Amino acid sequence: RCPGAMVNGAGAARLPNTSTIRFVDGRGHPVDAEELLMRLDRAGIAVSMGAACSSGGNEPSHVLTAMGLSGAQAAASLRFSLSRTTTAAEVDAVLSELPALHARLVVA
Repeated sequence: RCPGAMVNGAGAARLPNTSTIRFVDGRGHPVDAEELLMRLDRAGIAVSMGAACSSGGNEPSHVLTAMGLSGAQAAASLRFSLSRTTTAAEVDAVLSELPALHARLVVA
């Protein structure tokens, strides 16, 4: 639903409840995932930048760069996690809000 978005590590063995998705603009350039994260947060959607084991610093995720992503690609990535208590309605809310928030960021 977000043109050009890619799952980092797609096809690799990964946790079934976690996906790190890289976002790009209409020209394929990485978007500012921190801005997208803030917009999602204002919409009541909790996501994360980087890996769960990161220290919360400003450096690109060491996990994503170890996977071969550039610093810019890692900085354009957000981590989405599900738990046993995540509902289908919550997933639907993300799928409803995310494309519009991404589109506004790409145009901005």
